[in-house]
Amino acid sequence: MRTSRAVTIAAAVSTVLLAYYAIAWAQVTPERERGTDFSASYVAALLLRGGDGAQLYNQQVEHSRHLTLLPAGTVINLPFITPPTTALLALPLTVLDPGTAFRVWSAIELILVVLAVWVAIRAGPWPLQLARAPRLATLLVAVAGGGTYAFLLLGQIDGVAALGLAAAYAAWRKERPALAGFWMALAFASTKPHLAIGLGIWLIARRDWRALGGAACGCAVAAAVSLGLVGPAGVAGFVTALGFAIGNTPSASTLGIPGLIASWLGGGGPAVAIGITGSVVALAACALLGIRSRGNPGALEVSLAGATALSLVASPHLLAHDLVIVAPVFAWCAARAAASEVGPWPGVVTIRVLVAWAILAVFTLVDTGNAAPAPPGRLVPLALLGIGVAALMIPASRTRAGNTARAVLAQSGSGRGAGGLTA
Repeated sequence: MRTSRAVTIAAAVSTVLLAYYAIAWAQVTPERERGTDFSASYVAALLLRGGDGAQLYNQQVEHSRHLTLLPAGTVINLPFITPPTTALLALPLTVLDPGTAFRVWSAIELILVVLAVWVAIRAGPWPLQLARAPRLATLLVAVAGGGTYAFLLLGQIDGVAALGLAAAYAAWRKERPALAGFWMALAFASTKPHLAIGLGIWLIARRDWRALGGAACGCAVAAAVSLGLVGPAGVAGFVTALGFAIGNTPSASTLGIPGLIASWLGGGGPAVAIGITGSVVALAACALLGIRSRGNPGALEVSLAGATALSLVASPHLLAHDLVIVAPVFAWCAARAAASEVGPWPGVVTIRVLVAWAILAVFTLVDTGNAAPAPPGRLVPLALLGIGVAALMIPASRTRAGNTARAVLAQSGSGRGAGGLTA
């Protein structure tokens, strides 16, 4: 009875939220469709199709081409700042008009997020005796997170990164670290490399050489494709665009540690210095999590979750839509929590995971489009830091691969991808 009631409540709340997101997405005007974040990739893809790949990061060329898609007199400030591979991903949609392309792209990206969560659930260490309903409820709750709202409205590309992270987790669970490193590096390097700096540090600190080799291959593939698309001049333009992006977005509207500090103290040297220092500390914590998980399979879920949260919060350009990357993280944490409990679902540990996810979701919705100054300022960084601190505070005795952890892993079918939605 308790499990059935919990599943019903979780499914109902998630369905209401997803319906709200869908209604808001359906109401995006034709003018807004052509001025979403996706439209920057669409314009870049048009340049790529026309053989002007070297001009992808020429902001004047990009801007003038963008204006041709919008009503006369429109003012827009939306430069193309992502890797050339994002233009390649958008290239097939240039056969469609900008509005239709935006709708199709948004649907595809949402499907990728759902698939990412499904992959994480399939790979997670669920107890074999747990019914399918809690896992389905977990999928709905994960997809209904606060980041999905802005993600849909802007036509963002974070679904690729979320799926890459989930695929990496599943590969680690199947004891295929080289493939794990490859998927994680390829997904982030091809879309939003600035969000994965902490994950890279975590990977190095683990000293998992096969995973590092796979990651090097993933980065090499993304770099080679980018070089082939835009040439050395275009790659140099992308590097320049990274610095431009930081100055183009008000710091107080970003959701990393620098955004948190800027929302408290405003601009200026001291705020920038404190923000950078905080980011460096978060990256150092990623390294610590990597060291603690070294050779300890039972620590994978907690360690990778904490490193993901800290990697995101350390970024100077984290925005609300990027939080969909955490959706598969929630899914595998829910699986690990269920594996540690005895009795009906959800137990105390699972409830804690659900509460943490709910807090992050609410904070994300509150922070979406918010650049108001003064404490408490941005709220998402506090939630992400809380997740990172929680991962660091879990005693080593609860994650070390001792007899208890081995028993849990054996029961859940670790390394075989058991416990999925079909179980």
